Amino acid sequence: MIFKPKPDPTADVREELNAIKKLCAKHELLCCAFAKWRDDIDQNEAQLEILNSSASSLRQRHRALSERLADKPADPALLLSIQKEIRSIERQVDTWIREIAAISDARTKLDIEFVQLRGKLQRSVTNIEIANIDFEKLERNHRDKWKSFLSSAEVHS
Repeated sequence: MIFKPKPDPTADVREELNAIKKLCAKHELLCCAFAKWRDDIDQNEAQLEILNSSASSLRQRHRALSERLADKPADPALLLSIQKEIRSIERQVDTWIREIAAISDARTKLDIEFVQLRGKLQRSVTNIEIANIDFEKLERNHRDKWKSFLSSAEVHS
């Protein structure tokens, strides 16, 4: 007949506490990731505002060019000046389009990251709540064992 040693009850408590600590550490990392996501979103918003301002400036330049053309369409010096301005605006529009595409891609990635982080945080909050219940149960069990020990110590005294 093989006798198994009785498991150490404090080992279970230590394992539970370690699991709770790991859960809390993971939750803290998720909160940090969420804070970084928030900063990235703020930066993305600022970039969009800058591009919106650039678009407004380009519209004004286009309007000014149209007015200049309407005033003196036959002046060769004016036409040359306007052509230079148009090339400059075209380069800026090309740059603007590339930047808006990059910012849009970044925003899409941030939106996906948000959905993933939100799900992970919700699970983590649920796990923390469960861990809190487990911790309260561990505390009650410890208190009960301690009371039992103290009462048995008083009986033997």
